[in-house]
Amino acid sequence: MFYERERSSKKKEELISIIVGLMDEEGLKNVTIKDICKATNISIGAFYHYFQSKDSIVDEMFILMDEFFLVSQEAILQHPTTTEQIIDFVNHFGIYVERWGYYANLLIMRSHITKYSHNKKRRLYGILEEIILKGINDKEFKVKVDAEELIVMIFVIMRGYLLEWVNREHDYPVRDNMVKQATYLLKSLTI
Repeated sequence: MFYERERSSKKKEELISIIVGLMDEEGLKNVTIKDICKATNISIGAFYHYFQSKDSIVDEMFILMDEFFLVSQEAILQHPTTTEQIIDFVNHFGIYVERWGYYANLLIMRSHITKYSHNKKRRLYGILEEIILKGINDKEFKVKVDAEELIVMIFVIMRGYLLEWVNREHDYPVRDNMVKQATYLLKSLTI
């Protein structure tokens, strides 16, 4: 069962990478399902096996991101301090969005982002919350920190730099800037 889900996720990721390659600055609007099937070498029925609709491609991108963080969680938590774990979390977020590329992130930013970007049930949020709560319990912050507020700040940094990337276009060091800004924030909060 796990193997089948993992194989399906990998296939979705491959399909999305090809689909992203079809997109231009207009996003998916000018790409038809027939175009997608031709480029990915799948049937229309297979397309609907992986996606409910063309619009659901973005939903699947968020799901794949959460799966990426589930796989990366152990590596992130290996760091000895909360600061290092949060910075690696931000770094992994940057790795993920850079891997998708500019047009995929443009699509995400133009889509119904609020459905997923503010969903506290996502594993992505749970990992960051776990890190921050442990840091609070271990008294690693020199000021009183509200976990929920810090989570929001970290995500604002990451989404803000995604937006900056979209505004500046292709050759913007999005991950480096996310990590740098998160480091500045955390240095002001930790011992």
